[in-house]
Amino acid sequence: MDGFSQIRPISLREQVVEQIRTAIIEGRLKPNDHIVETSLTEQLGVSRTPVREALILLEREGLVVAAPHRGCFVRAFTVEDVDNIFSMRIALENFAGERIINELSEIDYDHLEHLMETQRKAIVAKDFKRVRSIDMNFHQYLIQRSEHPLLMRSWQELVAQIAALLYIRADAIPTYDEFLAIKDHEAIVHAYKKRDLDDLRAQNYRINTRVANECRFAVEKLDKNT
Repeated sequence: MDGFSQIRPISLREQVVEQIRTAIIEGRLKPNDHIVETSLTEQLGVSRTPVREALILLEREGLVVAAPHRGCFVRAFTVEDVDNIFSMRIALENFAGERIINELSEIDYDHLEHLMETQRKAIVAKDFKRVRSIDMNFHQYLIQRSEHPLLMRSWQELVAQIAALLYIRADAIPTYDEFLAIKDHEAIVHAYKKRDLDDLRAQNYRINTRVANECRFAVEKLDKNT
């Protein structure tokens, strides 16, 4: 019988995490917003237990801050946070490169090219939510190809913070050229194809330094307006 989708093996807590995380990353829950448990339980139709468990996990991801006797708030990033996040991203992406630069095949390059082409189409269609999702998928694919559990775990702890910062950047720089990411990805793929680790490290540094500067500007602008 056709017409059915496979059931996702996902717990109630994970579903709550996913919804709150997405709301934070997409800016529907904004920096310094108070996250009221009772409001969430009513809106999501769940008990307090999965909401509390979800907030604990989101605090570990760096998206939520718990204040004693006050509750949980959406994290407001500082300039120092931006520097820490992107310096760590450079380290993780370089480590992944060291592990996989001689391992990638034409199948991998075809997949990366497909992601870039899909991202181009999303930019033209002005589907910027999809643009950012594909952007992160490009980098996550390379991290996952490392097959290094601790590297992948460290990336997962960082990726939501990066995604949140990119949405803040989008609000602060409405004329941002989304095609810059395509050029960045092309440079990364080119370095991998040459199996040139020095070039890959240089590209990772160049790209993340530029994006960090853009996010730093966005965080400062947001701070001035609040």
